[in-house]
Amino acid sequence: MARRRMQVLGGLLATLALAAQAQAAPGCASYASELGVMVEALEAVRSRVDYLAPPDDPVAARHRAQLELVERDNASRLGALMAACGWPRSSVEGLEAARRAWLIAQQRSEDLPFQRQVVRQLELAALDGEASVIHLATASDRLAVKEGRPQRYGTQLRQVDSCVWDYYPLEDTARVEARRRRLGLPSLADHKRSINAMIITENCPPPDFSNPNIKR
Repeated sequence: MARRRMQVLGGLLATLALAAQAQAAPGCASYASELGVMVEALEAVRSRVDYLAPPDDPVAARHRAQLELVERDNASRLGALMAACGWPRSSVEGLEAARRAWLIAQQRSEDLPFQRQVVRQLELAALDGEASVIHLATASDRLAVKEGRPQRYGTQLRQVDSCVWDYYPLEDTARVEARRRRLGLPSLADHKRSINAMIITENCPPPDFSNPNIKR
């Protein structure tokens, strides 16, 4: 009888272990729903963060630490899902799943190995028409800027003085313009003009693009 009980107990333990492994392993069929849970957790924690609280506020510090933990865990899980299933595809997981994956990816912009994985998976999905080319262009350029490389698409600008923004270094301008046209993006000059127009305030006159010191 004792031996039988041990056998039953061993079987139960093995079943529980397999169930835990199955829950932890990436499952492509549940990709979209997992992304939904991750974003829901992110938004729930973020809603408690007081960004105006002083740095030494213990409650605010605890909430910021919780947000950091959720963002890190989400990135880790998304990385595992991408390794197993690729970037969420519009024809399979849907556009909302891709939007959620993009939101999660944005929270860990300083995690360069993770961002390299994001760019690679976006490249593969975009080749099949299954991912946003705007997401690909933005992720690619952000990573390039972080790594000190020139941009391929010209999506990232920086403030060069109190009233003017200009591009981080670009690859060959003609090639960048060609890529932007293929993606349906405005020219570099038009894009920069619109960005600068958005940030003009009462104390900032419109940028003088006739000035040779201000690049178009």
